[in-house]
Amino acid sequence: MSPGKPPASGKAGARRPRVHRGAPRPLPTPDGDAPLEELERDPLSVFLYLALTPEETRTLVKELKLQVPGFRSDALSDVQRCDVLADEIRAVPDLRGRVLKLLREAFGRLALGSTPLDPEAAEDLLALGGSEHGLPLALWRVLSDPDPKVRARAVPSLEQLARDYFGPGPEGQAEAGGEVGAEAGEERVRARVRELEGELARVQERAESGRRKAEEQREKLQEWLREARARSAQAVDEAARARQLAAEASAARERAESALAALQATDAAAEAQRARAAVREMEGRAAALEARLERQAAREASLAAALEEAEARSRGPAEAPHRPEASPDEPEEAPASWLRPVYTREFYDSLEGWDLRIQRAAFKQANLLAQDHRHPSLRALPLEGLPGYYRVRVATDVRLLYRRGERQNEIEILSLIDREDLDRYVRQAKTR
Repeated sequence: MSPGKPPASGKAGARRPRVHRGAPRPLPTPDGDAPLEELERDPLSVFLYLALTPEETRTLVKELKLQVPGFRSDALSDVQRCDVLADEIRAVPDLRGRVLKLLREAFGRLALGSTPLDPEAAEDLLALGGSEHGLPLALWRVLSDPDPKVRARAVPSLEQLARDYFGPGPEGQAEAGGEVGAEAGEERVRARVRELEGELARVQERAESGRRKAEEQREKLQEWLREARARSAQAVDEAARARQLAAEASAARERAESALAALQATDAAAEAQRARAAVREMEGRAAALEARLERQAAREASLAAALEEAEARSRGPAEAPHRPEASPDEPEEAPASWLRPVYTREFYDSLEGWDLRIQRAAFKQANLLAQDHRHPSLRALPLEGLPGYYRVRVATDVRLLYRRGERQNEIEILSLIDREDLDRYVRQAKTR
């Protein structure tokens, strides 16, 4: 603007004189530290947009490794980078030092850092900085100061402005003017008018460019706000869908676990049924083999008796041995290997729970044991872990336990037990 243009109207031009009362106001720190984290997100973002260059914001975002979900950091606009930096500074206040360092490198020292400000002075300073008439207002303030030293500070600036606007003064021209001097003066005035008109046109052009830039920035801010709101709504929708999918997955997992448990129970039941069927089949085979073995033993006994009778007939009546007939009232003499079975209380208690077929087979094996404990069908074996104890096979998985009695010709019938319970019986017997 031209030096003679009046200052802009408003708060800066109609400011009332202030009277300072009370203690002097504190000054800012020499390094210009400002609590930027106290600003809201949008005001802080706008300050960063005005104070820093695009290259500076791009470098800061890269150094701090900041990202926006769904966007590449190198594809963010200047406004978006300022928003990200504002959020980070509000979250981590110590990062404001990176911004303040860039401001000190760009502008040198803090303006009016040694001058106290009250709220009204702060408003005047902001109005002065945001006005296109800032230089005339600043000169007016300095020239109106009561201190001559302060007013003298305006002289170098005014002389520089005179050289910039009017050019250097004429050299070697006489003080007395004539027509030539007047014409030259008029020509210089017209040239200066043209120069000022050109300067005014350039100022107006810059003002128009600034207005367009501000409009573009406003549109960019609005676009970024719309995008941010759209992303927020999308994130809310995605979170809802994620919760729904998680609930469906949990329900599907529970159904799968229930189905697996049911399948395992079914498989276990089927396996148990097959095992019981196999056990019954093996028991039937064992019973058939035992019956066959008994028939074979009876056949061998009958064949041996027939053989003895045939030999006796072949020797004749004279050679036939004299066998006194046993009296029907006297019992047959017991063989030398016969042992008297003693059925214990433990044995009778162990019969509970077994069917009659197994009980009958147990008594049969006990009687056969008394007749001949070496009989092959008994399969008598020592019981491991208990010296003096023996086991006799009754069925496929059933054993009869016995031991020698206190008398020489006695055996104690102890227990009818499942083969799988032998180890438990041994442990219990050791503790008794």
